Amino acid sequence: MTIAIVLIVASALVGIATGHVFRIWALVVISPLIAIVSAIVLRTYDFRLIGGVTVIAICLAVSQLAYLAASYLLHARQVSSHDEVDGEPGEIGEQKIRRQHK
Repeated sequence: MTIAIVLIVASALVGIATGHVFRIWALVVISPLIAIVSAIVLRTYDFRLIGGVTVIAICLAVSQLAYLAASYLLHARQVSSHDEVDGEPGEIGEQKIRRQHK
């Protein structure tokens, strides 16, 4: 059971690291790698089919949720619903936009 928890925590760390460095398309590469490595490790520790598939599914879900959490926390300050409502620029001003005087 300890190896399952280690795999889940490792998947979460990979998801967090991916969320800080890469875009969402990196999950296309990372997810199969997590599944393959998890399957090899679980097979080495003699997990049965149902237990192994369950742990792999949890690893993939945790990795993707960690990615979403990390990317949300990284970009949450840049996204504001107030910018779209009132049409005014946010705290981070837009560069290379000239004022239009009428």
